[in-house]
Amino acid sequence: MTNNKITDTRETLIKDIDHLKKDTGRVVEDVKKHASAHVDVVKDRVKDTFDLARDIVKERPLHFAAAALLVGFLIGTFRRK
Repeated sequence: MTNNKITDTRETLIKDIDHLKKDTGRVVEDVKKHASAHVDVVKDRVKDTFDLARDIVKERPLHFAAAALLVGFLIGTFRRK
């Protein structure tokens, strides 16, 4: 009688572990897909931002150069103190 209970419990545990392994695999795949989607969104945003910055520099190169000089001057001034 006790051996039957132990055997049944063992078989149940093995089945449960197999189900957990399958469920864990599904969760990992879902997390990969979700993370990949977020990475793609961030990549698109960064690309759009760089494209916008490139367009602004092409439209107004003198303004960009003046702003770069000003930022460099400010950084140099504050680093001396």
